[in-house]
Amino acid sequence: MRRFTFFTLAYLAAGVCLTAIALKYPNITPNLKTILLIEAGMLYTFSIFSTSPFWRQTLLQSQNKLRQQATWKKKFLPIALWLGIGLTIFSSLFNLVVNHYWTTEAIGQAALGLMIILPSAENLFLRSQTQS
Repeated sequence: MRRFTFFTLAYLAAGVCLTAIALKYPNITPNLKTILLIEAGMLYTFSIFSTSPFWRQTLLQSQNKLRQQATWKKKFLPIALWLGIGLTIFSSLFNLVVNHYWTTEAIGQAALGLMIILPSAENLFLRSQTQS
């Protein structure tokens, strides 16, 4: 049975936005257009994975393995995920403040940030759901 979640919608929306940016702007370099389309394709793939039951089962199995490990290993992954999300947001905002406008490079970096933030947030959300 497939499950449509909020993260499925977030992956699809981000993929559609990246595809629209890549196809609509005429002044984007071909390399950036390729990068944006590849990242959009990866987000579409993540949306398919997030609806599959094996996605959640894999997380449950890794959660069970972590419970058997030492206590510092249990807490390391969520801290690393939060740190990755925070550093990605901070670097994106810093880039915006330094440049004062969104250049094509900034769009590419923000799109790469989506590839870090969305799967990390989904992993944290699913972990909190499995612990309760």
